[in-house]
Amino acid sequence: MNADAARDQSSIDGASLSNPVVVGVDGSAEARRGMLFAADLSTRLDVELVAVHARGLLERIASGAGSGRSEAVEALETNCLAVLSEIDGLRWSWKVEDGAPIDVLLRVADEVDAGFVVVGSHGAGHSDEPLLGSTSHWVVRNSHRPVIVVPPGDNHPHHRRPFGAGGSLMGGGVADH
Repeated sequence: MNADAARDQSSIDGASLSNPVVVGVDGSAEARRGMLFAADLSTRLDVELVAVHARGLLERIASGAGSGRSEAVEALETNCLAVLSEIDGLRWSWKVEDGAPIDVLLRVADEVDAGFVVVGSHGAGHSDEPLLGSTSHWVVRNSHRPVIVVPPGDNHPHHRRPFGAGGSLMGGGVADH
């Protein structure tokens, strides 16, 4: 039997299908889409979902002493917990950690030996980058684990229109010769 045939059936190209799924949550609609996708994936794989929020400098300042929980984080937690609690068969945990979102997501993914990291394509920072926001971009570039980027909803300003739609290369707005 060759090495490929002997490979563990619970992994695909290094992604463990039996390890937790880590998802970044920041309160944005795109992060919520990512969380729901990650919850569905976790349920289908029968693995734990670890929802992670990175509490940055501005949140720590707003909370006062620097180590307390801000009202925004508490509201985010309440909202996420309510959504995740409603999903039948989902095993999940919630983490709020200090630091930059990229660092926190990758650190938690390593701590729990995540099979996948899930992020929304754009988050609360609202990057002008049309394809990926800065956090999703850097997580993809720096993770040694498989990363799933969940695209924005149809109403998001960065949602790609099909060719031929107004303003695209092939129609609507292109002068006919």
